[in-house]
Amino acid sequence: MKSISTNLRIDFFYSILLLILFLNFSNCKKETETNEDLVTLLGLNIYARSCAGQNTFPSNGTVGSLIRYQIQPSITSTAITSDNNPHHVYPPLSSVTKKNILSVFYPGTGSSPCEIGAILQQGASRGYHVIGLSYPNSEAVNSICNQGAARNDASCFENLRNEVVTGSQVSSYVSVDGNNSIEGRLLSLLLYLSRTYPNDGWDGFLTGGAINWPSVYVGGHSQGSGHAAFHGKLRNVGRVSIYSGVSDYSLQSASIPSWFSNAQVAPAGSYYGLIHENDTVANFSGNASQVTDVWLNQFGMTGALTNTNTGAPFGNSKRLVTTACNGMGTAVLHSCPMTNGFQTIWNYISYP
Repeated sequence: MKSISTNLRIDFFYSILLLILFLNFSNCKKETETNEDLVTLLGLNIYARSCAGQNTFPSNGTVGSLIRYQIQPSITSTAITSDNNPHHVYPPLSSVTKKNILSVFYPGTGSSPCEIGAILQQGASRGYHVIGLSYPNSEAVNSICNQGAARNDASCFENLRNEVVTGSQVSSYVSVDGNNSIEGRLLSLLLYLSRTYPNDGWDGFLTGGAINWPSVYVGGHSQGSGHAAFHGKLRNVGRVSIYSGVSDYSLQSASIPSWFSNAQVAPAGSYYGLIHENDTVANFSGNASQVTDVWLNQFGMTGALTNTNTGAPFGNSKRLVTTACNGMGTAVLHSCPMTNGFQTIWNYISYP
């Protein structure tokens, strides 16, 4: 009876969520457009319910021709006791040439690796070792740093991201130690994978028990995009992929944080990004060019702002925008770059 009750609560929650989303997105639409939106939202609802089950009962298996491991962080280290949604791990597709590069992707606020499965699978199908990393991400960075005492703390954004990424005890607004940080969890996972699946080649991303950063690409969506961008300021990662971010902005000082201009350790030209042109979540300030201006001026992402409908190679620009999902709600526009249909664009940004 307990499991049935839990399932009913999950079904009820996502049914209510679907209804709210549909009512929000269906105003002022033609009938055909409304029907298309309903199909999209039904898909999102089914996917969310699937992820709720997978996060509760993780298992290993296959997705098409790919192998997928779902690994709870607590299994990789006894020091990890919270934020235990499973990592999603994909060895390279066996029938393609291995890239010998590890792609690590950080989900957005409140999201789990399950919800970004499509982009993870695309990387594995291209020959990359791929990890969707589960990490502490329950609160939005802009929410934390624009409330209470944090509003007047110019270092809030940088220190918060530093603590989440490295575990350095520098933030007054989050509590993440080294074991539970992004880097700590990634190291524990790689050590676990090397022991458990020795033939997959995970040990190739370790040197002397530490992560070999030049052989690692990092990327993320929303909050995760900010952690990826921050990571490129700290480590010599091979590539940084930014989706729907980075949105850090102080309402108190009406300014972007200073960490955006910190020296970059990742190679010059290694940052690439994609955002929906009407993404008001990422453009937190209300300036529609907030994010893409930061890409150019602080992250050195060169090239004209280029719509993805121009097709590859997108004028060799590192700053891409999309108009897909237009006419749908705020949350869908923000998540749009993570949905199926962007595979060619993901190849350009994340998986060359």
